[in-house]
Amino acid sequence: MPSSKKEFGMTPPLEVPPLPMSPMQYMPSHRDVVGGVLAVAASVVSNFGVNVQKYSHTQEQKRPVADQRPYILRPVWWVGLIMVIVGSIGDFAAFGFATQALVAALGGGSTLIANVIIANQMNQETLYRSDLLGVLLVIAGVVVISAISEPDVTYPLHILEQFFARPEFIVYISCVVICVITILAKIKGSLAHTLKSQIRWSHQRQKDILKLRFQDLERRMEALEEKLLVGGLDHDGGSHPHVAVPPFRLNHPDGASSSPRKQDAPAADANPSAVNVPFYYATCSGIVGAISVLLAKCSVMMIALTIEGQNQFKYPVTYLFVGGMVACILVQTHLLNMATSLGDTMTVFPVFQAFWISFSVVGGIVFYDSEREFTWDKWVLYPLALALISLGVYCLMQHPSKGHAAPDKPTKRTNGDDDDDDNGDNRASLLVQFELEAVPLTSADDVDACLTTSPLLSSSSSPVSSSSKSKKKTNGTDGYVRLDI
Repeated sequence: MPSSKKEFGMTPPLEVPPLPMSPMQYMPSHRDVVGGVLAVAASVVSNFGVNVQKYSHTQEQKRPVADQRPYILRPVWWVGLIMVIVGSIGDFAAFGFATQALVAALGGGSTLIANVIIANQMNQETLYRSDLLGVLLVIAGVVVISAISEPDVTYPLHILEQFFARPEFIVYISCVVICVITILAKIKGSLAHTLKSQIRWSHQRQKDILKLRFQDLERRMEALEEKLLVGGLDHDGGSHPHVAVPPFRLNHPDGASSSPRKQDAPAADANPSAVNVPFYYATCSGIVGAISVLLAKCSVMMIALTIEGQNQFKYPVTYLFVGGMVACILVQTHLLNMATSLGDTMTVFPVFQAFWISFSVVGGIVFYDSEREFTWDKWVLYPLALALISLGVYCLMQHPSKGHAAPDKPTKRTNGDDDDDDNGDNRASLLVQFELEAVPLTSADDVDACLTTSPLLSSSSSPVSSSSKSKKKTNGTDGYVRLDI
């Protein structure tokens, strides 16, 4: 016993003491086939659930900003989550029949193919040539990994503890954690995330201020109109030739029009790198998911040994495996939802799958110390497969993000466009300032408040409108409301 502790964390897997039971070698003719089928079916169900969640995000964005709900309060999102959970259970079962690399490769490849079809049909996302090329490259890398995967082996708990304590694995997991923290810090520091957070926490307060401003404006205008109507009309019903109401400026973001217009996303215009935020989330989700794969495989080993009569749940480490797996799955689900809510599923999900597959394979090799048995062909094929997957990810990231597509060809200028041209490069910053500090015209109620002047102006029975010499005019092209009598 003391000697085993002395060698703790330094004994190569091939030189470990004889196991109390023979390692279970899974026969490819039966168990690998079952594991592969389970992985494919589970991945398709899980991908369908992710697209259902994306559909929930899309429908929620059509609601007024003040009425939008967090994703955990949407019934449709929960339907998608249930499908994702069912898929995760299927993946968990597949690990009991096939190797970690085989399950990750087959599941990831089938998911990419299913995602191309489901995202296009359910969420009407466009498939570009670069997307198709990227998916094909990722699938090619997956096929190579599947062809060279190792046979599956089940280890008892004390051997798994030695694997976790190996210096190589400690270095690997440290690099993974640093990578995830760096990417999350980049997301937190991005302009897109900053704007989103500020708008989320301050929008309700701004909306209340908006309503108070326009209610006060309406009261002032009504009082002024009543004075003008009383003082401007003669006792015999006649009127003065001309009485003009001083114009009231309605504070619009572009300073040019009182009619609603579709605004460009200021965050993306001000910071072009903000369009990569969905990919950052997908990358972190894939890396965390790869850690959950490793913990899931260890948990399956503990369950298999327990079923055979060797109870592994009497050891605290077993609960660490299961608890860590659940925690990683929850974090992975949250990050993937952030990615799909900000970007297109057609490109975000393949990026997630690519990192999930790559880090699952590399993590399995480092954890089980498989590289000691590599032949020259595996030293060539594994880097080739990872290179294909990386190239596929690069192609997928060329997909134009929703709402940030390349601008159309210039159209003919009109008089109404002069103010936009005068703004020039400062347009994005003006929109940002308006959204955060001034009056946000983001809902139909806000627009109605802007266009509302007075019941006296809208009533057809008012003295002004009934007089043949009187007329009312609402000019909506320069941002002013005028009344000519």
